[in-house]
Amino acid sequence: MFREFISELFFNTSLGNGFYSDLSQGTFVVLLFFIILSFLLIKFGKYIKVEFLYGLGLLLGSITTINVLRYKPYGGDAKIYCDLTALSKSSNLSIYDVEYKYTFNYPPIFKQLLDFLCDFGYETHYYFFLLPSLILFLIILRNENKNIFLNYLYLFGAFLALRWVLKTGNFVMLELVFLILFVWYYKKKNHFSYLFLILFGIQRIWFLLLVPILFYLDNTEINKKVKIIVSTSLFAVLININSLNIFVGSIFDSNSQYNILRESPGHNTPSIYLGILDMFSIDSNLFLLLIYVLASIFIVVLILKKYKMTADIQLITIFTLVLLINPYLKPYHFIFIIPYFLLVNDNYLKDEKNIIIAIIIPNLFWIIFSNLSSSTFLGFFQLLFIIAFIVNLILLDKEKNKID
Repeated sequence: MFREFISELFFNTSLGNGFYSDLSQGTFVVLLFFIILSFLLIKFGKYIKVEFLYGLGLLLGSITTINVLRYKPYGGDAKIYCDLTALSKSSNLSIYDVEYKYTFNYPPIFKQLLDFLCDFGYETHYYFFLLPSLILFLIILRNENKNIFLNYLYLFGAFLALRWVLKTGNFVMLELVFLILFVWYYKKKNHFSYLFLILFGIQRIWFLLLVPILFYLDNTEINKKVKIIVSTSLFAVLININSLNIFVGSIFDSNSQYNILRESPGHNTPSIYLGILDMFSIDSNLFLLLIYVLASIFIVVLILKKYKMTADIQLITIFTLVLLINPYLKPYHFIFIIPYFLLVNDNYLKDEKNIIIAIIIPNLFWIIFSNLSSSTFLGFFQLLFIIAFIVNLILLDKEKNKID
């Protein structure tokens, strides 16, 4: 009986089965206990040995992250991408015009890249294609004399990010490479950081918002910044020129599976924008989307004005806020927070509260509520963990640097 219980627990945890059921009264009671437990863990975490927290974080992270590869179906997006590229080849149609139950939501250049990767088994072994970004992260960690175990513990378990990447099979390896290089060059105060930020952002159009924000914060050598931004933007446009208009149009196409105007919110899409509209039973439209974006940017500016912080923590905060207000937020996007830990003092990452908030509580949350009738909207708790982590990071930064 115990063996069956463990097997079912692992199976439900892997697939997140509980989030596909309606919220029950029993689950609501468990949620209250979980919130109380989380509060007590955070409050009294300083009395727990950090080595114990490392071990617990590793154990819980293993159950949610490695376990996800034990059960099929997994890597659904990897199969979708390879199916789309194969159909595009066989029909001689643009990948954006292929009739399929899903649509392609990457810039045109990725079609050629995925042609190559799918020929080398991307669909069945996509997790191996993460290795270049992980190796690059390791090399830079060593170069910066960072605590490799600590940073990889966060990469492995923080915010359920890697769990979602492995579960979806989503194409994030190139994005991670560009983002890691952006953070590294930013840390070196090199203007080539704009090059890698744009190459990262062009893959997810929303994140191009970071370019003008960084330009505004960076008050050095304007001419050099402009040259790099213009040349990189032209390069990104030129290599995608053949189908760029179709790609941009597909984002708002009413027939597109990935259309922001028809997506349903939930644990697979914990979008604040979509969640608010769903709460009030309002259909999305371009006007409401524009109002939301402008209001979100205004709130970000207010937060940055109110809370003083060092430049590195400010950049992490900005990126996290931009990520969280993304109207088409997907939980595998949380992996994009990890490269920014290159800017974070290891003492901050070693802080007991941060380990509990970023690693232990999110993984414990997923294990518990994947095995109960939890409803898809309970997945929005994933955002609270990240917000709590960033708040604690700001407080640590303020305390250490005596910021008023």
